[in-house]
This record gives sequence, C-alpha cells and structure tokens, in this order.
Amino acid sequence: MTFKPVRKSLKTSRWDKFRGRMMKRDKYLCQESLRYGKRVPAEMVHHIYPVSEYPELEFVSWNVISLANRVHGTFHDRINNKVIGQGLWWQRKRKKDFDEFYKNFSKKF
Repeated sequence: MTFKPVRKSLKTSRWDKFRGRMMKRDKYLCQESLRYGKRVPAEMVHHIYPVSEYPELEFVSWNVISLANRVHGTFHDRINNKVIGQGLWWQRKRKKDFDEFYKNFSKKF
C-alpha cells in the first residue's frame, strides 16, 4: 500500500480554523449520510473538487463537506485517487458553484 504525502497546509492553524468552521457549519454530521436520513458523526472534511487538481479551492467553503471516514472511502479510488461514486454526485451538485467561481476567478486575471 502506498501513502500519498500529507499537504503542508493541513498542518497550519489556517486549516484547523477552516476545518472547524466547516464541521460546525455541517453540525458535525456526515453530509452524505444525511442525504439518506442517517445522523452519523463526521470525522473529517472532504474537498469535493480535489486540492491536488484545484489548489485554489482549498479554503473555499462550498467545496468542502463533512464526512464520516468510512463514507469518505466511497468518494475516491484509493489506488489512483480518482473521484468516483458519491464524489462524482457531489461534483455534479456543486457544478454551478464551480463554474461561477471560475467565471469570477478569470475576471481577476
């Protein structure tokens, strides 16, 4: 099994504060489980559009959801880290936000 390196930003107070705000926003509940009427405690924050591909979205609130660790495994293929399954559903759900972000992002440059 290979492990990918941990992003340096995950060890910063900025990330800790952002993560805390997002968990609080989501009431510390797994957002994917809530879709099915289940109240499962969240254990982590997931980037809908991966930071490895979209680093500018790392601290954008609409791009993250709180998840249980076991649910998070259904969002990525752990071998190649591609977004799969429910991860693709959330990307479709947030596509409008994504497009709006990049429309405004391109105006800045």
